[in-house]
Amino acid sequence: MKYETALFAEHLQKMCRIPTVSSADPDKTRVSDFLELHKVMEECWPLVHEKMTREVIGKCGLLYHYKGTGKSGKLPLMFIAHQDVVPEGDWSMWKYPPFGSEVHDNAIWGRGTTDSKCNIQAYMDALTMLFEEGWEPDYDIYLGFGYNEEIMGGPGAAAPMIVQTLKDRGVELGGLIDECGGIVEKNGKRYADINICEKGYVDVIFTAMDQGGHAASPEKNNALVKLAKTMIALDENPMPPFMSSVVVKQFKAQHEHGLIDNAELDALCGDVEGNWDKIVAVCEKDRYLNAMIRTTTAITMCSGSAQANIIPEKATLVVNNRILPGQTIDDLLAHFRKLVPEGVEISVLKGDDPPAEQSTESELFRNIAEVVEELYPGTPLIPTMLTGGTDSRYYCGICPTNSVYRFTGLLQDGRSGGAHQVNEHICLDHLEGDVRMYVSILKRYGK
Repeated sequence: MKYETALFAEHLQKMCRIPTVSSADPDKTRVSDFLELHKVMEECWPLVHEKMTREVIGKCGLLYHYKGTGKSGKLPLMFIAHQDVVPEGDWSMWKYPPFGSEVHDNAIWGRGTTDSKCNIQAYMDALTMLFEEGWEPDYDIYLGFGYNEEIMGGPGAAAPMIVQTLKDRGVELGGLIDECGGIVEKNGKRYADINICEKGYVDVIFTAMDQGGHAASPEKNNALVKLAKTMIALDENPMPPFMSSVVVKQFKAQHEHGLIDNAELDALCGDVEGNWDKIVAVCEKDRYLNAMIRTTTAITMCSGSAQANIIPEKATLVVNNRILPGQTIDDLLAHFRKLVPEGVEISVLKGDDPPAEQSTESELFRNIAEVVEELYPGTPLIPTMLTGGTDSRYYCGICPTNSVYRFTGLLQDGRSGGAHQVNEHICLDHLEGDVRMYVSILKRYGK
């Protein structure tokens, strides 16, 4: 089996030249760009489209299916990713055009190269290579590619529609693999990062009303001032720390393999439960560690009147929250209600509770561990929590084996990066490892 980096790169470049930007307003998402992407995918991977059925779900979601022999008796294996990308931002800040897919310094530069068209490319190239060899799996395979993952749900979310389609057909999954995770090289050490859960996501809006009027004769405590007080209250009173089981597992595994950079934290993680209060004190000093030990709130949007000399009749504040496994949206709202001033209303714009923590004892988890050892001998597989969010959360309810994982074969050594930032890029020499990982997992599953 020949791994052709140049071909993988060509496929990814073609995909990333298409500006498949999703919008919170479904009417502003350019469906024509996604349909163009579909044509490119057919051109790049004709054998996949010959061997698998493909249907469009919603406006431009994609669901592929391969009917295996069924000899293994295993439930289907599914791979998902998303076609959409975030807006490119200020073009003047990019070293190279954000949708140019140009190669410089041994990397492809452009929006979507790491998040997450590289995953679609790797799945498709892996399947193509296997099909070319006459491979016929003894289990069913599904691929699911949404088109609005980056806006985290809302009206017309593709992933729930794909899940509902599978439910309607009575499909249950034996395992699922999504974006994130990978082979991490840091400070001379290497480990495989597999996300076995992720935080919940909820956008909450606070609304204050006022009689408004001319700014020349203001009253105290108008609607916008009430929201200013709300902001301060939220900022100064975060949700209390919470010891989630997955973070306990993560800290223990990282300590066991000497992967915690912070010496003080590492010493404490020899007994995570017994040292929890001290661990919290250390984590609160670092924004990234702090996100591991509590449900977070980020104040992101506020609006008042449309003109400087008008007192707003209505003011709104939107905050983005990431909920730890073990807590719920209701827990967060109860916390908020204790803090907000009188006259401020609270409601949920969109969101979901955290998906269930997935198993570290399942067949697919063992398969992944075996493949990691095969490709990267001596590399431990570390179960972790993703503080962001993915489409995989929707699929947990149709996977009775609790085997929904966020894991890739991408090497994370600091040379690729920039997801959601300007100058997003992926190193060419990272592409082969991703394809190899999926080839090995596909061949091993169901044995």
